[in-house]
Amino acid sequence: MLHRRSILLAAPAIVAARGSLAAIPPGDRIAFTVTRNDSQIGTHVLTFTRDGADVRVAIAIDFAVRFIGITAFRYTHRNTEVWRGDRLLAIDATTDNNGTPLAVKARANGAGIAVEGTEAGTYVAPIEAISTSYWHGAFLRGQKIDTQGGRLLTTSLEQLGEETIPVAGRPTPAQRWRIAGDLTLDIWYDRAGAWSALRFPRSDGSVIAYTRTA
Repeated sequence: MLHRRSILLAAPAIVAARGSLAAIPPGDRIAFTVTRNDSQIGTHVLTFTRDGADVRVAIAIDFAVRFIGITAFRYTHRNTEVWRGDRLLAIDATTDNNGTPLAVKARANGAGIAVEGTEAGTYVAPIEAISTSYWHGAFLRGQKIDTQGGRLLTTSLEQLGEETIPVAGRPTPAQRWRIAGDLTLDIWYDRAGAWSALRFPRSDGSVIAYTRTA
């Protein structure tokens, strides 16, 4: 459980991120190189398209872990989301998790967000639920729809303070947050609210780290 101080510190940043397009950087693109124990394994790229009041986000993740020139693990994820302000309207995601196919489809309606996922079946998530695509500061609030298999995740939040990290080759102040519960990760957002870095442990003891390149 979070201490009351953590909750109070978190609140201003969450409110500031709501309804803001500041999280979309110039060029309408966010890109990361991804490492496993400091060895590069792939990329994670988000491309944004504005359509009136809506934002369409195309997400492409490609990982490959190789040993002695042989690919031991491959992961491919494609996801298209639609957002209106701080509200998630739709998810259409497919994943190849080292040969295991996964999919998620979600649509907001008057009752909430109707979700259909290979790991979750069919259910209705709360209307304020958001996705695990990370880019929107709303990720710091509420329950999260896992874009890999569709499960509804519950997490806690702790603010760890501002740090200076490399973003597209430039030292950039960014706020670090720790997520625990059904997700375990550290995530950074810059002062404009743009997603700037990510780090999380895997069950095999390795550490996955994201460094933003664009």
